[in-house]
Amino acid sequence: MATHLECQRLEKILLGQHQVLEEVYDLLEQEQKHDDVIRAVVLGSRKATPVRIPHPDPERVYHVDTIRELCITYRLRFLEAGLFKGPIPPQAVHAIRVLEKRTGAPMQGFHIMAPGDRFKLCDSEVDPLLFVPLGDDLYYLVHKWGNDLSRWRMIKGLPVRTPAHLAAAVLVLAVILTWSVPEQWLMAWQVNRFLMLVWNTLVLTSFTVFGWFAFFGQFSVHNWNSRYFN
Repeated sequence: MATHLECQRLEKILLGQHQVLEEVYDLLEQEQKHDDVIRAVVLGSRKATPVRIPHPDPERVYHVDTIRELCITYRLRFLEAGLFKGPIPPQAVHAIRVLEKRTGAPMQGFHIMAPGDRFKLCDSEVDPLLFVPLGDDLYYLVHKWGNDLSRWRMIKGLPVRTPAHLAAAVLVLAVILTWSVPEQWLMAWQVNRFLMLVWNTLVLTSFTVFGWFAFFGQFSVHNWNSRYFN
């Protein structure tokens, strides 16, 4: 008799735990559905709809001119999140949910700062910064992931910021090539170093201009918010 009562008591405990597990699974499923909805909203953003964030963190508020300068410096683009290709990480979704609790309303109008190859550009087939617009050309940084703002990327994108930067890069390369030529060679060719510098500059300029137009080059100052590959 005692064994039967103990079995019934243990069965109730087990059934109770099963019920708790079912509630936990249901809760997790609801949370996952909410996360999926947020990801769909982010990747469906095609319009800059301002949102109201009470007492926004001033360290996360950026003017569009500042964003433009960063894009030019690091060779990035700043476009609607609906053009972004790639997953939205859980940390970004969590940051959005935190903001939604503060605003009391769903977020929308997301923008992303990322390399051009991370977007579905209009005639084209690395890690972004997620923003929402606040109005008056101000944007709020929701979340950042990846290492796109690296010193190497800044150096690599330096020659293509503006036409002046590209011209300076060609001239510097010509100077380096000229001064790397041994003096004996110059004497054998019967040419002085200044003429060699002029020659190297003309040759490098010709190759640069040809390559720029052949591969549809675009300066960062022009393509930072362009939806087009070229």
